[in-house]
Amino acid sequence: MTDKMLRALTEFPMLHSGDSVVVALSGGADSVALLHALNSVREKYNFALYACHLNHMIRGVEADRDEQFVKDLCEKLSVELFVKRVDVPALAKEQKLSSELCGRNVRYEFFAKLAQKLNAKVATAHTASDNVETVLFNIARGTAVTGLCGIRPVRGYIIRPLILATRKDVEQYCSDNKLEFVTDSTNLTDEYTRNKFRLNVIPELNSINPAFEKNAL
Repeated sequence: MTDKMLRALTEFPMLHSGDSVVVALSGGADSVALLHALNSVREKYNFALYACHLNHMIRGVEADRDEQFVKDLCEKLSVELFVKRVDVPALAKEQKLSSELCGRNVRYEFFAKLAQKLNAKVATAHTASDNVETVLFNIARGTAVTGLCGIRPVRGYIIRPLILATRKDVEQYCSDNKLEFVTDSTNLTDEYTRNKFRLNVIPELNSINPAFEKNAL
């Protein structure tokens, strides 16, 4: 996974010596692996590293657990962490938006403010697997060629260092480095459209052709 991350950083390119990077840290496997991997190379590549965590206040005790987990992790890695709490369900109701869309809007508003405050880039932990899900989602709802391109490796101040690594790569990295992470219970149900692709559609496509994910990329 680290090799794929370094290839993405240089191929697209994402980082330069002297840059500052804020990792969007949910506490899940992808973002924990990203923070750990960037932290392991930050001195060699000469960039400042921070992390941020948004508590959406959707999952009650579980969300508080996630917040405490990322605080402990960042303290262990000596990475400065920025935390924000937003009552997304209440805000979504007020703005007449779905919780999913409202949460996304709040996250990227948080990212933008931090990027400006720290003169930094924000690294999200989107993987190649997320990219495949996005392409399929765009096809299902109807898209032009732009939608078939999936997730951009770089979009303004947003960078995706894991965009060449699959979810299996991330899981192996966490196992090899004995990294703990938390699991968002909403990712285990197919209530959200993206989860339907992840839990139901992609496994079927992989059963037809085990190289499906690689071919889609």
